[in-house]
Amino acid sequence: MSDSPAPTAIVDSAPASAPAAEKQDDKVCLTTRCGAGSASPFPTMDRMWDIFSGKGIRTVFVSVGASASCMPDLDIAESLGCPLNLVALSAAEQEKWAEVTTILKERKRAEDSKFPFSAGAESKWILPKNIRLQPTLPWWATGSVSVGDFDVKTQPVGELVDSICTTMKLKDAARRIDILKVDTVESAPGLERAIIGAVLNAGFRPATVMVNWSERPDVNLAATLAAGHLQNSGYRLMGMIENKFVYYFMDSDVYQICSWEELNYNNPMLQEIVSSAIAQQKAAALEEKGTAKCTQ
Repeated sequence: MSDSPAPTAIVDSAPASAPAAEKQDDKVCLTTRCGAGSASPFPTMDRMWDIFSGKGIRTVFVSVGASASCMPDLDIAESLGCPLNLVALSAAEQEKWAEVTTILKERKRAEDSKFPFSAGAESKWILPKNIRLQPTLPWWATGSVSVGDFDVKTQPVGELVDSICTTMKLKDAARRIDILKVDTVESAPGLERAIIGAVLNAGFRPATVMVNWSERPDVNLAATLAAGHLQNSGYRLMGMIENKFVYYFMDSDVYQICSWEELNYNNPMLQEIVSSAIAQQKAAALEEKGTAKCTQ
C-alpha cells in the first residue's frame, strides 16, 4: 500500500448553522434515537429533516459496516428519502443487506428470514434501488484490507465519494459526505478508528458522524486518540448510547489556533489556550477596575 496522500482542501458539508436546541422539561434536547426498539438503536441528531431539508434526496449518506439491526440506517434513509450508500466488511454483511433489499422490494418479511438483522425492514418505505452496496472501503489508498477471511478492496476516500456523487447525479457538482455512520464492531473491531482518520485526512467534514467505538474513548488509548482527533477537527459530541456516539460538525478546528512550528513550548496549542485565558482575565480585571473608578 502506498504512503498516505496529503490532505485535500476541507469539504465542509455541515449546514450553515448548528441545529437550534429545544428545551424539554428544562433540559436541552438535541439528539434522538434512530432504530428505537430495534436490537441496536443509535444516537442521532434530532429532527434530521430540518437539518438536511435543503438537500433532501441529495443528502450523501455513507454507512460502513453493519450494526446488529438494519433499522438505524433505514430510519435515516427513509426520513430524508436519500440513497443509503453501504460498505460491507464481510460476505455475511452483504447477504444481510441483500435480504433487506428483497424485503423492501416485496413489502413483506418471511417468517423464516435468515437474519434477525432485517427485522422491521418491511415497515420501511424505501426504494430498493436506494440500497447501494459500494464495491470499496473509503481508505487512505488503493489496495485491500483483510477482515478475517474476507478481503475488502479499498479506494482513496475522494475517489469513492466522487463515484457516489456521480451516481447520485448531484446537480450542484457536489463532492461531499453529509452523514457518515461507522460500525465495524462485529466484523473488524477497531477499524472504525482508521476509517474516520482516512475521511478527515482526505479533507471531508461530514455534518454528522455516527460511530460505534469498539472500545470507549476514555478506556482505550487508540480510541482516545481517534475521538480526540475528531473533536479537535471541529466536531462536538452530541449524544451517546453505550459505545455508540454521535458528533456534529461545529467548524471549530482547534488545530488551527496555533503554529505547529513553534520551538519554545512543549505543546503550542496548550500554550495558546493558556495565553488566551490569561489575556481574558487581565482584560476583565482592567474593565472591573475602570468601572470601580467611574463609580467613585
